[in-house]
Amino acid sequence: MIAPPSSRNEEHLLSLPPLEPLPGTPTKPGWYWWCDDRASRGIMVEVRLTDGQLKKQRFDQGDVPVADAKGFWRGQIPASAGPASR
Repeated sequence: MIAPPSSRNEEHLLSLPPLEPLPGTPTKPGWYWWCDDRASRGIMVEVRLTDGQLKKQRFDQGDVPVADAKGFWRGQIPASAGPASR
């Protein structure tokens, strides 16, 4: 029996080495884990180069420059870990 896609994705992510904490904000586009002081756990966010700035999208605020996103960053998540790699 083949596991549902979500189970396969979770297994693959669990097999990856732990993501290193970043000393600051991301320096290049990609996927990262981000957690602010109010959250009990992080969320995966995409950092994009928009108008010459690295920005992450917040559902409640639109695009936010990563320099203004207060919190903690881990990553970069390897491209091979995402659903597009399947």
